[in-house]
Amino acid sequence: MSQDISIWTLKKMPLQQVIQYIERNSTPDYRARMAKISKTDYERLPAAQAQDKLAAAISNMSEEEYTDYLLELVDE
Repeated sequence: MSQDISIWTLKKMPLQQVIQYIERNSTPDYRARMAKISKTDYERLPAAQAQDKLAAAISNMSEEEYTDYLLELVDE
């Protein structure tokens, strides 16, 4: 899924940059799971609204859950 980047680099980035990275380097299925909505619903959202959903989901995640998602992203 991703280019060569470490989880630690992602964790230090501002949220908007992380979301942009996720948008460029992951599948719609991954983004939908991260946003906690169905893939179909995610794909229907305008880009800005999809990014807002991701930001809201990330903001509500525990540190452990966020780390798990980032590990999945960088390990692909």
